[in-house]
Order: sequence, then structure tokens, then C-alpha cells
Amino acid sequence: EKRSKVKSRIIASALKDLIAQCEDVFIMGHKRSDLDCVGAAVGMLRFCKMCKKPASIVVNRRQSFAANLIREFEKAGFGDDFISPEQAENSITKDTLLIIVDVHMPQMLESTQLYEMAANVVVIDHHRKGVGYIDNSVIFYHEPYASSASELVTELVQYAGGEKEDKMTPLEAQDLLKGEAEALMAGLMLDTKNFTMRTGARTFEAAAYLRRMGAQTQEVKKLFCDTLESYTHKAKLVAAAQVYERCAISVSDDVPADMMVGVPQAANDLLSISGVDASFVAVDTGNGINVSARSMGDVNVQIIMEQLGGGGHLTMAGAQLRDASLKETKQRLMDIIHEYRENQRAEARGPKNRA
Repeated sequence: EKRSKVKSRIIASALKDLIAQCEDVFIMGHKRSDLDCVGAAVGMLRFCKMCKKPASIVVNRRQSFAANLIREFEKAGFGDDFISPEQAENSITKDTLLIIVDVHMPQMLESTQLYEMAANVVVIDHHRKGVGYIDNSVIFYHEPYASSASELVTELVQYAGGEKEDKMTPLEAQDLLKGEAEALMAGLMLDTKNFTMRTGARTFEAAAYLRRMGAQTQEVKKLFCDTLESYTHKAKLVAAAQVYERCAISVSDDVPADMMVGVPQAANDLLSISGVDASFVAVDTGNGINVSARSMGDVNVQIIMEQLGGGGHLTMAGAQLRDASLKETKQRLMDIIHEYRENQRAEARGPKNRA
């Protein structure tokens, strides 16, 4: 880890000043938002509330992979905190601050139009910076050494200050302990694969803080639960996989739109197979091909996904292809993986052998 908490304090202070100058705040993540994206957004919502400023989370609920988390907030009576991109686009003003979390590429935003309409933008992300990133932000808090966006936001919340009653506290809903702390903990657990990947001392410090704030890990685990139908589709994706160059590849056009949450889960499950260093799951959504990629660290799936027009992180990435069939996507994946492996083998041989 190469960052210090001094930077977190400075960013938190600058963010508080910026929020104080605006009229209201919109918080937005990437398309098909996951638990880290929505969890980080919920954390920033609490940050804004501690600054006594009205704020809303912009998310497309029908396409979100964090639907379980959003439903828990709706049950607790906080459904109004989540608005659609259309609602945000109709109510944004020149005095609105837009906070973008878990993404820094304009084409991957939940609403590119909302970003273009915003006069003031803040970016908080942990993915490796790609070409064409958002370059007009007032604050660009980018830390690729962090495990997740939720980790970054958790640190910021600790320095938000505010009155005692504004401190992050869990919500009571149907005798279940729910709240912002658990939302952030879910994001941490997702991006670290239950604290097994990309974890550092700062990651566990953030988790310890969330636990003190009331996050219950057994309740957080329930946010990852599937329906039987979703689990069945996920099992089909795993069963259809073939291993190529120690990479598991699965393609399908038989996954309903409301079962897309099983796609990244299937990619995670494929990593548990012996002899598999990385996994790629491609599905036809009807509007294009969605690819989810996961790795145990030996394969940089971000580099592979970037060649398909996507991006992400070393061990977790994705891409969306508009003008390609499943057969073409699979062949492109195999070609890219072969080239990647050839480069690895060339590096292993050393410069003398390459010459």
C-alpha cells in the first residue's frame, strides 16, 4: 500500500467544502451497478447527510446487480434515496454536484447524459486509469492500490465529522440490522472475494470500523444470496465452460435479463476449478454481448478486457460488445488469451532467449 490517511483527510475536507457550496448532490456509479458501486454510493449519501445537504443515488434498478441491497433500503423506508437516471436528468441544475463512484470512464457511467449536464463533478475510484478518463472533475480521488471503492468511501466517512446523531448508524427493518455500514461491508466483501484478494492493512481497518458501526457479516452475506432460478442459470454457465490456456470460457444466449446477476457469480465460481487461472463468461443480452472476467491474480483480466473495449481491475473486469456475435466474441477472447499467454511465455524465457 502506497497511500496514507493524510490524503483521505485532505480529500474529505475538500469534499465537505465543495458539498457546502452546492444546492444538492447526485451520486452515480457505472452501468449494471454491483454491490461495491451501490455500497460506495450509499456511503457517500451518508457523507452528504452528515454535511446537511440533500442527496440522491442515481441507479437503474432493473439492471443493477445490487437489487437485494436496494430492496433492503426500500423495506426500511429509504427507497426515495434512489432515483432513476431520467429523474436526475430532469431535476439537475447548475448548482448540483455530481459524485461518481467506482468508475472513471464516461462511456461506462449509468447516465452519460447526466454527466454531460453536470457543472461540478467529483470522481472516487480504484480501477486502473484508462484512456479517455473523466478529466474535468473538481476532485479526482483515484487510488488503484485500494481494494474497492467502498474502502475509499469508508475512510472518507470517518473524516466527515458532523454531529453525534449524524454518525453512521445501522437501520432497523423487520428485526434485521441493515444500513450504510452493511452496504459498504458488502462492497468490500465483493471486490476482495471475502477478504482473500487485494486486501491490505487499510482494508481490514475499514472493515473493523464498519463492524464497530454495526455491520453484521451474517446479514451482509444474505445480500449475496440467489433465487433457485438464478442459481440454475449460473450452474448452466459453469457447466458449459471449456478450459483454454488455463482460462475457463463460457458463452450463452439463454440467460434472461433478470438473471444477469448470475453471470459475474458464474465467473467467480469457475475460479474454484483446479487448473483455472482466470474465467470469462459471455452472454447475449439482446442488445449486445456482456463479458465478465475474473482472475486469481496470475492473469491480468483488465488488460484482456481493454482489448474488447472494456476495463476494470487486475482480478475483476468486464466489457460490453455491441456489434459482435457470441461465436465471434469467443474467438476474439481465445485469440487475445493466446497472445497474452505468448507474451507471458516470452517474458519467462528472458531477453536472451527472445533474441
